[in-house]
Amino acid sequence: MTATIEIGIPHFKTAGFVGAHSLERCEDPGCTVHADGHAECGRLACPACGFSGSNLTVPEGLGGLVQCTCGHLFSAEH
Repeated sequence: MTATIEIGIPHFKTAGFVGAHSLERCEDPGCTVHADGHAECGRLACPACGFSGSNLTVPEGLGGLVQCTCGHLFSAEH
């Protein structure tokens, strides 16, 4: 028998712009980001680093993929 332990990535809210932004833990205690790019609190967040808010963009030419400032691209569709 094999036990699988899943460790969620903590959800961090970001605001502002590059060089001057704030980073804080989600106000929902224990909120983590799922592999589909959605945090337990319902916000869109990067499944690679846990960032949300101003760190995420949907650039043209990427077919609707969400891009995070950490460099990760992901689909945010359910």
